Amino acid sequence: MKAAAARVTEGERREGKGRGAPIPERLLARLWQERAARQGWLRTNRGQRLRVIYPGRPGRTAGPDFRNALLEVEGEGMVRGDVEIHRRQRDWQGHGHGRDPAYNGVAVHAALEVDTAQATTLESGGRPLVVSLAPLLAGANAAVAPSAEGLWALLTQRGYPQPATAEEVSVLLDRAGDARFLGKSGRFQGFLREQSPEQTLYEGILEALGYHQNQQPFLKLAGRAPYQALVRASQAIPPAGRAQAVEAWLLKLSGLLPTGAAAAVALPRTGFGSPMSGAEWHCFRLRPANHPRRRISGGAWLVARFLEPGLVAGLERVATAGKTRDLAAALTVAGREGGMAYIGLGRARDLAVNVVLPFLHGLATVRGEPGGGEAYLGLYQRFGKLQENGVTREMAGQLLSPGATDLVKTARRQQGLIHLHRLLTGAS
Repeated sequence: MKAAAARVTEGERREGKGRGAPIPERLLARLWQERAARQGWLRTNRGQRLRVIYPGRPGRTAGPDFRNALLEVEGEGMVRGDVEIHRRQRDWQGHGHGRDPAYNGVAVHAALEVDTAQATTLESGGRPLVVSLAPLLAGANAAVAPSAEGLWALLTQRGYPQPATAEEVSVLLDRAGDARFLGKSGRFQGFLREQSPEQTLYEGILEALGYHQNQQPFLKLAGRAPYQALVRASQAIPPAGRAQAVEAWLLKLSGLLPTGAAAAVALPRTGFGSPMSGAEWHCFRLRPANHPRRRISGGAWLVARFLEPGLVAGLERVATAGKTRDLAAALTVAGREGGMAYIGLGRARDLAVNVVLPFLHGLATVRGEPGGGEAYLGLYQRFGKLQENGVTREMAGQLLSPGATDLVKTARRQQGLIHLHRLLTGAS
């Protein structure tokens, strides 16, 4: 980022324009991400002062460049919304954003060339604030306020004051991580009062396999092929063929099989819904390992692994033994013939921390078991650091000093960073 910013010419800094090739939008987006929250006050097209508290998460799919930004706007207070970056304000219409409902959450349209006589209009009819990116081109020396101060001021209002020592950082992140775990447990408790434990855990696992883009299709698939329907139908299949059968049924119901392959799969007569449309799934720019077909296969083989004891009883037994590595191994699904795993160890550990353990804690609470599931909370607290993701990296960079980031060495503290991000942005 610093090397790229250094290539911006003096003319670009003064006028927001290049003497040669125009500044690419990707560079402008990086300037927004790294400098906007350090710039102090910007001026909007309506004459209001605007201060960026949190620049938002970079968009990874179609839609605005940044999601869930946090902005302080003169006369309006704190505003949350998306941000779209352009070289010229008129590019908004040229790119068709004004006709796309995916951009209706945009709160700020930031551009190098701003036309005060022109308005940016959403498909919904709303008009986001427009700000100039030119002040960000002045370089790092223009920073007047560390970005973390505004974030910690907001977190203090929510019960998480800025820590002053390494010990306080550790305590705060552990407390936030436990709050996230207990919040997940509470949501599972709500579901358990409406449906069976098996269906609840089954839906939770499939939803988590969908990542952000395909969570809703996976939940829909869990409704088209309910857990009990899979169990009943598999009982008519010899044990050696049950996993393949469950996989074939789920893939057919997903609508992701080619026409010929789908025609060759016969669904059981009762208990299953109609197949989904393949168009319901997000498959654009996904790594092969994350394609929903592979994740569906992983979910199918995981369900089949615990058909005899039941999904809940099987995973409960493993978790009760109290070893993190055993629970992760129970959730790992190898690929065919030594190929890429359907559910690798890293993803299995994510499932344990984000789904299985908070579910079991919630189930123990609903059942009124002695200890209320504290053993599952304790096992969660012993999990080592998980795979990094965009939120944990960004929150560590935004909130913690470089030395303090080394303290984020457990899953619990990573979950704490995610919890703080949710408090700031209101994201789910």
